Amino acid sequence: MNGLLVVRLDAGGGESWRECADMLYAARPLALPEARSLTSLVLERYPGCGLVCVPGEDGGWVLGSRSRLTVVTLPTGPPDAPRPLR
Repeated sequence: MNGLLVVRLDAGGGESWRECADMLYAARPLALPEARSLTSLVLERYPGCGLVCVPGEDGGWVLGSRSRLTVVTLPTGPPDAPRPLR
């Protein structure tokens, strides 16, 4: 099989898809501490997964990799764009 298997963490379809995923992502935005925690837990639970992406409440993302690198991105968009409600 060529390509990457990307799976949403909270999607239906069963555990087997998550166990085979190269990348897992969450759809629900979380506060920064919870997003970082979820990223770490997912990497522990799914050893085949190389990248985890969790949206932050502020519009940014928390990205965790198998190499233990965690990146927190800033929200993007026009400076006057509305921010999500908390």
